[in-house]
Amino acid sequence: MKLSSQQRKHLESLAHHLEPIVRIGKQGLESKIVLSVVEAFNTHELIKIKLLDSAPVEVAEAAEEIRRAADATLVRVIGRVIVLYKPFSDKPRKIELP
Repeated sequence: MKLSSQQRKHLESLAHHLEPIVRIGKQGLESKIVLSVVEAFNTHELIKIKLLDSAPVEVAEAAEEIRRAADATLVRVIGRVIVLYKPFSDKPRKIELP
């Protein structure tokens, strides 16, 4: 899904107050971490992921791998925080994009 700059800004503003749902630490991108992100999209359309300083992977690499595995859209990478969006497909959407 391709986001316009207006849609991206809207999602960024919604994500600002969210707490990270998943934290990636020294274990890196294990399959259970990626699976927890995929499962998080069952209840959330917009999530934040935090890479701790001890994480052995680069932020850009982690963002791309998680985005691909979850079939989500990368909204923004801010420092060591990744913001991803995936609209609900089987239930009514909570987030309406402009």
